[in-house]
Amino acid sequence: MSHLIDHFPRCTHHVFLSHTGRDKADLILPVYERLRSEGIIPWIDRHDYEYGRDSLVALGDGILNCRHVIFFLTPEMLANPKGWCPAELVYADLVQRNLRTPGADLVNVILPLIFLPNPSEALPGTVWRTLWDRGPSCRPEQTPDKVTWAVNEIRRFLRNEQRRAEQFERRCKREKTFRELLTSRPGMRERVTIFDPQPIPELPAEG
Repeated sequence: MSHLIDHFPRCTHHVFLSHTGRDKADLILPVYERLRSEGIIPWIDRHDYEYGRDSLVALGDGILNCRHVIFFLTPEMLANPKGWCPAELVYADLVQRNLRTPGADLVNVILPLIFLPNPSEALPGTVWRTLWDRGPSCRPEQTPDKVTWAVNEIRRFLRNEQRRAEQFERRCKREKTFRELLTSRPGMRERVTIFDPQPIPELPAEG
């Protein structure tokens, strides 16, 4: 696997939902449907891979075609360490490293949503140890509706990233050096400054 992405495709989905199948019925599918109803385009493994393609190659392409990757860190995911999720973390981190400058990340590719009572104790011995302090935690005693909590956190994250994209586009127009950096690889400027596949719609203020 190359560590340099030489071409960034235009994104077809806003978020790739990385999860274990044990969470699909109660958490992932309800989140998926809620996001779609709000104009956010998610990707999950119900999307068919082209027949005959290598699964890992198809997985990498799926992540590259999504602007962001949401990891649902649940007890069920940690209990299934040999699933696809660790490979998805590798690919997501690869995309993140290709969208990083010495000063900052151009795009925050990864958002972990943590559904663990004690993440600082549960994650250090796992491949997820680098994510435990990079995302919000859902506290069951405070948030009985996990689906609504997850949708709100994803929506908040995407709105912030959309604003960052708009700021980078303005900077690109006024700074030649920055513009040259973003055009050094095909599709990189569009990946950083255009919120494909469509802007996140405005919603009523949360009550």
